[in-house]
Amino acid sequence: MDTISIGKHNPRLADIRKAVQRGALTIDGLLPIEGPTLVQEAHASGLSIHALFVREGTSMADLPQSSSVYSLDSSAFKAIQDTEHSQGVIALVQPRKWSMNDLLQGESPVVVLAGLQDPGNVGTILRVAESFGASGCLGLSGTVAIHNSKVSRASTGSVFRLPHVWNLELEEVVATLKTRNVPLIGTSPHAVDSITSWDWSRPVAVLIGNEGAGLNREQTEACTTMLRVPHEPQTESLNSAIAAAVVLYEAYRKRNFT
Repeated sequence: MDTISIGKHNPRLADIRKAVQRGALTIDGLLPIEGPTLVQEAHASGLSIHALFVREGTSMADLPQSSSVYSLDSSAFKAIQDTEHSQGVIALVQPRKWSMNDLLQGESPVVVLAGLQDPGNVGTILRVAESFGASGCLGLSGTVAIHNSKVSRASTGSVFRLPHVWNLELEEVVATLKTRNVPLIGTSPHAVDSITSWDWSRPVAVLIGNEGAGLNREQTEACTTMLRVPHEPQTESLNSAIAAAVVLYEAYRKRNFT
């Protein structure tokens, strides 16, 4: 494994910088990820490590092998790092691709994100969804990019494993769910029925709304039914990631412990 030194004006570094800024893949379809822990998670999840970019003086002892390793001085590395206190490692990995059919094969819930803007919330929901056995996550158009670096970090590796499809239209998702007889469930503090009353043993899609606005009228009308998350009345609503966690845990509990 040879290490090549490159400068901050290298075209590949410019491509990585643009991908990180836009929450997108590089020109050749690779995902930049930062930090040794996330790189190790990607490797353990079976993703191919196409290249490693290491700041001079950073230990490579715990990093997975890559055929292409590039050494960058502090100035060059700073041009592509996304975290304020970087640990000096960025990798390019090949992300998996899934279809909606991949997500709708089993009996576990599917999470549908409707316009969430906080990458931390989206990454947390991916982590929660994997933890509680969801079959995957669908992102409607207007939801923060799945390749946003903060989504990757907040998911702590789940984004590499949990099936997901992004930039979908609500009409497309609703039509696909109807063909498979999968109900779309929304949540509202004003709903009559609670999540504890739902039969979570059958396939279902759970719609999670925008952090501030929640579900809009079109999204609410697209739902098969609305359910409420039980909580003390003085709290009007829950954070989207917390609401998703409570609903998915209830579904997991009903499927596995009752």
